[in-house]
Amino acid sequence: MIADTPPSTQLVIPECMAHAARVYHIPLRGFMAIWLTEGGKIGMQNKNKNGTIDYGPFQINTVWAKRIAKDYGVTPELLTNDFCSAAMVSAYIIKYNIIQAGGDFWEGIGRYHSATPSLKEAYIQRVYKNSMRF
Repeated sequence: MIADTPPSTQLVIPECMAHAARVYHIPLRGFMAIWLTEGGKIGMQNKNKNGTIDYGPFQINTVWAKRIAKDYGVTPELLTNDFCSAAMVSAYIIKYNIIQAGGDFWEGIGRYHSATPSLKEAYIQRVYKNSMRF
């Protein structure tokens, strides 16, 4: 738990999230803010207007889910139902996007959601706001 916060605002940090953040060298605070922003839960699948599906606690999109399944054997079912598998894949995607953004953390965070500039900027603002919660 995060120290020095009232009990009603304490966040429990799953150890596998902390581990994934360490493996991919991403700030845990930013990683947690993405998780909060995505608002996903175990077992959750959301269908998007474009026909894709977002899976699990980190709402990993079909486009990534297919690639991860092909390259690493992590299925959409695991992304939907296994928090730690989803956390590790999410951290991988975040790091990939940061690298693609030339190392720019916030640009990479935005690309986790969308490459479309207006959607990306709005997402960055939501993640930033959530990062200030703790």
